[in-house]
Amino acid sequence: MWKLLIADDEPRIRNGLCKALPWAEMGIEVAAEAENGKEALELADAVGADLMFVDINMPFMNGLELIEQLQTRRPGCLVIIISGHDEFAYAQQAVRLNVFDYLLKPVQKSELKSVIAKALDVLNRERVDQKYTQWMHHKLEYNALALREEFLGNWITGKLTKEQFEEERLFYQLHFHGNVSLLLVKPLKKISLDVPNKTWDPQLLVFAIKNILSEVLPQLPVSVVFSIGKHQVAALTQVSDLSAIRAVYQEFERTVTTYLGVNVFLCHRISGQLDDIPAHYEALREELLRESALTPIIAMAKKYLETYYYREDLSLSEVAEHMNVNATYLSKLLKRNLGKSFVDYLTDVRIKKAIQYLDDPTLKMYEIASKVGYQSQHYFSHAFKKMTGVSPLEYRKRGEY
Repeated sequence: MWKLLIADDEPRIRNGLCKALPWAEMGIEVAAEAENGKEALELADAVGADLMFVDINMPFMNGLELIEQLQTRRPGCLVIIISGHDEFAYAQQAVRLNVFDYLLKPVQKSELKSVIAKALDVLNRERVDQKYTQWMHHKLEYNALALREEFLGNWITGKLTKEQFEEERLFYQLHFHGNVSLLLVKPLKKISLDVPNKTWDPQLLVFAIKNILSEVLPQLPVSVVFSIGKHQVAALTQVSDLSAIRAVYQEFERTVTTYLGVNVFLCHRISGQLDDIPAHYEALREELLRESALTPIIAMAKKYLETYYYREDLSLSEVAEHMNVNATYLSKLLKRNLGKSFVDYLTDVRIKKAIQYLDDPTLKMYEIASKVGYQSQHYFSHAFKKMTGVSPLEYRKRGEY
């Protein structure tokens, strides 16, 4: 219903206007009454007045001053002056203030009814126009997002030249500077580690994953989330703090598992140049293809190891028990599918994570060792050198990370 506010310093006039017409039947609610201009201005905001009856002579703030204030406070509100003053100067000022109509007291019901009918016609037309404008804005916004997704998808898959990309990237507000992280996400079908698996329509699942990623990434400076094909989600994020971006990605992965009931393949790379992103995408895509080819049990085992690698007491028995399989059987599957034993693969995961931590010069070696599941810094250094050929300290000094 439309909200009507009656502003007049005479209670008799206000009461008469309240009873003048069957307001409810006309789709109007008498939302408030005010006895002075100042009170009327406050109430207009409070009740969201669409229509107002305003007297000119009122205390604290007269009707014309009130109407002038309403032009900025409630520009869509229609004002009908109901005054006892039949003076040209008042009428002239009312015209200047775009008053909808000017009625003289005492007001005839037929005259009031006629003016209200015109006001309702204007309000209803404005509401339709507003809804149409909102609909058009939504369509334009949706189409802009769809066009940006198509542009990003074509660029990242190598379908655009460097010149074509540079011509359009600013139009799509891709204002990246310095290091940029490319994240690639793919749902892990029919597998859930921590919650009962849910059945998802593939497109709806991708949509849900995009929404979660879009809510998480604004913690970082510049980011954009988009789909690639029907089953992949990608994100570009400007990197200012590597530890912060990793924390955000971990939060995203936990949120997807908790709220969607599925796990995801997630891989990312840091690029110093925006031009190199398509090449990084191809490498990540191949990585995802290899992951997708794994059997469900191996995929779950890898996921578990890559999630809980930091636990010093992580064991084959624990992983096997978590997945309700025999430890010996799981060990054979790991060797057959990954070409490595449980211990060797866990060591690989830990050392790769350690290499990521080495790019943070504020972390001490014993802190990095602890973060990747080694209580002994000596044992950590031994395992690191066995895998990379150099000690962690030498690796950091070389700047190979």
